[in-house]
Amino acid sequence: MKDEEIVKIFLDTQEWQTFECKRAAIKPSDLLETVVAFANSDGGYIVVGMDDPVKAPVGKRLLGISENADNVSDFLKLIDKEIEPPLILWGKFELDVVNINGQADKLLVLNIKKSNDVHSLKKGDTFLRKGRQNVKIGSTEIMRLKYEKGAIKFESEKSGVISLENLDHELLSQYKKDTSSTGLDDWQFLKDNGLAIGEGNKYELTKAGIMLFGKNPSVALTSKCGIKISHYYGTKPAYTDKPNFVTRPFTIEGPLMKQIEQAIEYFRKIVKSSPPKLSGASFNPTFLIPEWAFQEAITNAVIHRNYFVQDDIQVRFFDDRVEVESPGTYPGHITVENIRTERFARNPLVLRTLNRFQTAPNLDIGEGVDRMFKVMKEKNLYEPLFFPPTIRPNTVLLLLLNIHKIEYWDTVSKYLDENYRITNKMAREITGVQDVLKMSRLLRGWVDKELLEKIGKAKKDCYYRKPGQEVPKGLFSRGVDNKMDNGVPAA
Repeated sequence: MKDEEIVKIFLDTQEWQTFECKRAAIKPSDLLETVVAFANSDGGYIVVGMDDPVKAPVGKRLLGISENADNVSDFLKLIDKEIEPPLILWGKFELDVVNINGQADKLLVLNIKKSNDVHSLKKGDTFLRKGRQNVKIGSTEIMRLKYEKGAIKFESEKSGVISLENLDHELLSQYKKDTSSTGLDDWQFLKDNGLAIGEGNKYELTKAGIMLFGKNPSVALTSKCGIKISHYYGTKPAYTDKPNFVTRPFTIEGPLMKQIEQAIEYFRKIVKSSPPKLSGASFNPTFLIPEWAFQEAITNAVIHRNYFVQDDIQVRFFDDRVEVESPGTYPGHITVENIRTERFARNPLVLRTLNRFQTAPNLDIGEGVDRMFKVMKEKNLYEPLFFPPTIRPNTVLLLLLNIHKIEYWDTVSKYLDENYRITNKMAREITGVQDVLKMSRLLRGWVDKELLEKIGKAKKDCYYRKPGQEVPKGLFSRGVDNKMDNGVPAA
């Protein structure tokens, strides 16, 4: 993209969760608060040298960094000195502009990535980004955020259980057999695998030990850590005196391995019982989602959810989709944009243990989510849809659509990945659809399926984008400094 094209998009973007404009005249310390808030939340862009759209009309917003170049210089020095722990995942680049005085100038664009750590200013303040505000948080919220990011491991904490009486010994024996450890003492084996702590005759199970091998972890930990299954007729819940449930909602509890197996078994029953449809010379089920895609979705939810949150994983079956919603937002530095390529384990003990079963539901080779996309594509189904935190806060919501793709979607989807937004006119140009009304129907259909969201109401100003996408993904590849490549590559 050319500089003027990117600047135009920034001018059209309202300040919100992942986007902020700042004049160069701002105090460097105030700008640091926004940097910390972005890093602790979902990351985003901070444009320095551009006024807030609420405070100035479009023609008066490009002030440039020349308004106070010393402030900008001081800020760039402080960002490495005044944030604890030091910020690693960030970068910067400049855009050439003509400022409101008609002079050549620049904007400084800060690309702040979501961090694996919880960052604070050295003076002690910690901030989160909520909407368009930087919100100072206290010790309780900081603790919650550390669990959310995986900086504190819920799974490694003591469970208070000092007896093996309520373990699923059959499952534990199978695991020992699968790991060639049948001759080891149970307590010592659990300790060696991070599932118990202690010495001599005094041992205590960790919470991971209970979740993986307890007969009922929800009871032992007095916490919700199961899978709630809701199955509906139609495409949405009926909020009436006669709910449209296919079967009464139920909760799967027990060791995590068995929770995954039971959820997959229910999925198989749905596939087998779905009404057959004639396809060619044979009848095939009308439930199209591949089992492997569902297995990956439910396994990911079990492995990566935030167990500190008192809630079950919610799995909702509809005629046209499956929804898998897990407590806690995306762990560590993971975002909707990089989830297919990046890895981060909020619960590494759970991940490792499940993977070591001979019948492991997870491969743990970093390709699971990407393979889920490919499997859906092979079946000519819409790609899995992960909702961003700006739309679905505090949970990870994944939709697997039980609908064959409309061929035009691939063209539109690819265009949006590269160009951020699309109008009816542009959609017609790239697809070859000449009828305005037909394209309007296609766009509305994709909005209804939650593949797109419509921005604006007036015909001449409205456009469409993928849900929650604030700025073009293409900007991530723009010239950032090497800080962005230290540890985790750009998305």
